[in-house]
Amino acid sequence: MKPRLQVPIPERMLRLDRDARGYPIPVSVFRDSTGRPHFTINDETTRQRVIARDACPICGQKLLRGRWFVGGPASAFHARGAYIDPPIHDECAHYALQVCPYLAAPNYDKRIEDRTLPEGETRLLIDNTMMPERPGTFVAVMVTRQDKVSDDILNLVKYLRPRRPYRRIEFWRHGVHIGNGEVP
Repeated sequence: MKPRLQVPIPERMLRLDRDARGYPIPVSVFRDSTGRPHFTINDETTRQRVIARDACPICGQKLLRGRWFVGGPASAFHARGAYIDPPIHDECAHYALQVCPYLAAPNYDKRIEDRTLPEGETRLLIDNTMMPERPGTFVAVMVTRQDKVSDDILNLVKYLRPRRPYRRIEFWRHGVHIGNGEVP
């Protein structure tokens, strides 16, 4: 596996702010009151905005017809599988699958959301429908449309469900593309 920082940053991500290590900071990443990005926490206001604008939560630009969802096998293949994270551009998906520690690092073993926030900043929404363990293999599916699953009380988009049939299916483990799935 090639070192993660040697993966070229896609052109559409070049305008993003960078963290101290040089990694681009996705537009949907939560920043605390000091401005520090917390890569494991989505900013829910921004998430709702990119869904409404049909934009990519990584680069913030308008999505194209072909868009990718990245997650575990249950999200991709269960009859009612859905995603919290909005779809992303092809190049943003493939960059994230190689660089994001949660998706690519072989030794990433636990969630750290609440341990990275400054004292007293606890604005976390925990989703109990997510599996607590990281999947051994990630699945990227390309679609042309998705459906929104809204919260009946708040009228916010809670999940996104990609419309089938999938256009492409890819399997990834530890930042490496390990194969393609059959598109029905």
